[in-house]
Amino acid sequence: MPNFVIEHSGSLTEQIDAETIMDKVFAGAKNSGHFPPEAIKIRVEPRPQFRLHHVSKDFLHVSAHILSGRTDEQKIEISNAVLEQLKTLDLSSVFVSVEIVDIHRASFVDFTY
Repeated sequence: MPNFVIEHSGSLTEQIDAETIMDKVFAGAKNSGHFPPEAIKIRVEPRPQFRLHHVSKDFLHVSAHILSGRTDEQKIEISNAVLEQLKTLDLSSVFVSVEIVDIHRASFVDFTY
């Protein structure tokens, strides 16, 4: 279970492809030591329209949706592990951010076919 949602400006794909970004997020999630690789899920959501305070920059934002219960220190480890991988990308003029989103454990349900 963690679900990593990668949002990015649509124009970012002029610099890098989505597969490479997903590979970096996966590596960071795995390197954090908090998730078994087979549990990591990643999806990409390009945003064709966006605004960053009159600045001409692309953006790349990763939301890690994880089941609640981890400490702040563990969440920081996950965020930093993903960010360290993203810092290795050869990008220019991109705002990069990572956040952890707690999923309410008691109400989370899932199903696999």
